[in-house]
Amino acid sequence: MGLVLPALGLGHETPAPGARVASAGRPRLLVPIAARPALDALVPDFDRLRAACDELGLLGAYVHTPPTGEGHLAARLFAPSIGVPEDIANANSTACLAAHLAGHGVTEIAVDMGDALGAPSTITATARQDAVGPAVRVGGTAAVGRTVALPRT
Repeated sequence: MGLVLPALGLGHETPAPGARVASAGRPRLLVPIAARPALDALVPDFDRLRAACDELGLLGAYVHTPPTGEGHLAARLFAPSIGVPEDIANANSTACLAAHLAGHGVTEIAVDMGDALGAPSTITATARQDAVGPAVRVGGTAAVGRTVALPRT
């Protein structure tokens, strides 16, 4: 965390406790942050974040607020190591968070993402324990904003 937090623009006092590495294929750092204004204010140094994530073998950092009693929260995924400075919606990271939160009794979440990019989205996830570990179902609703016809080649 000592490399990633400063690259995100966070001091050691800003994140909430409980950061952890999680994976749904490629590891990423789940970083809880105390409040939505702090999440909205993040301005990562993408070159520094890429270097930190590459050194640690991480896809990126999924910074999220704590869930409300109804399971609603906000998150931002920064993944410059895969060429995505910030993702507008990320189901894999949301699934990782849902699996983690299920261990704390939160079994349904709705995660707002993409606001900082002007493309708001909400990803839903439910998690439950089964015989081999957490089972997560991720979903959402999409709206077509525009249709673009690509030229035939």
